[in-house]
Amino acid sequence: MKQKRLVTIQDLSCFGKCSITAALPVISALGTETVVLPTAVLSTHTGEFLNYTFHPLENEFDRISEHWASLKIEFDAIYVGYIGSVTLINAVSRFIDRFKKENTVVFIDPAMADNGKFYSGLGKDYAKALSSLCTKADIISPNITEAMILSGLNPEGYKNVTDIKEICKKLSSLCDNVIITGVHKKNTISTVAYQKSTSSFTEAEKPIYDGVFYGAGDLFASAFIGMYVNGASLSDAVTNASAFVNDCIIKTLDERDKYWYGLKFEQSLHLLCDYYKKLRCDK
Repeated sequence: MKQKRLVTIQDLSCFGKCSITAALPVISALGTETVVLPTAVLSTHTGEFLNYTFHPLENEFDRISEHWASLKIEFDAIYVGYIGSVTLINAVSRFIDRFKKENTVVFIDPAMADNGKFYSGLGKDYAKALSSLCTKADIISPNITEAMILSGLNPEGYKNVTDIKEICKKLSSLCDNVIITGVHKKNTISTVAYQKSTSSFTEAEKPIYDGVFYGAGDLFASAFIGMYVNGASLSDAVTNASAFVNDCIIKTLDERDKYWYGLKFEQSLHLLCDYYKKLRCDK
């Protein structure tokens, strides 16, 4: 089985187990060569940390892209996470145009908001630019707040959504395959996926745990694309990525006060290695 090569484009938060810090080990555990293209470098992630450092890499992005093009590097998948500025969204768009081949999977996690509101410094102009970028994707994976923003809905009601399938269908005008995470129900939280080509839905439910688990969305996205690029169906990848994140949360519960900055995902990586072995055997 040929080894796949994926590039992930998002920020590098040096401490805190999210973005590239999570994507690199998770996708690698699934047997995929993982190349990183940071949009910015932060000392920590931004959830509850104070006085963190932030250095954007807008000046380096195109230079790195041009160098890779000169080396004729190709990718089986392009995974885009948090970008951070409209200028960089435009640079990512150029990157996709340059490196997407016929069989390259473009997966975009349109990270810009959570818990009913935009991240600090982002707003409607950013959402508009990100919506345009999503039209270049094969799969998008917004959380429920981001899905509502992209759908033109008021995100403040993200906990009371009853028409999640209609939101999925609406977002399929941007991209044929839609995955929405963080969908609240009475006693559970779900991930819902929609495939336009078959008009089919997949739903993965897990319990709601007390606490804030930073990086859970990044872990899901990384596990999903790592599985999908290696031949898993969209439905199977969604179900197993959700189960992986649930296991990460369970492993963290006994020390959640110490690990409030991220999940102890390292203790669950063996699940991904086992899944990759299964995929290889199935092939």
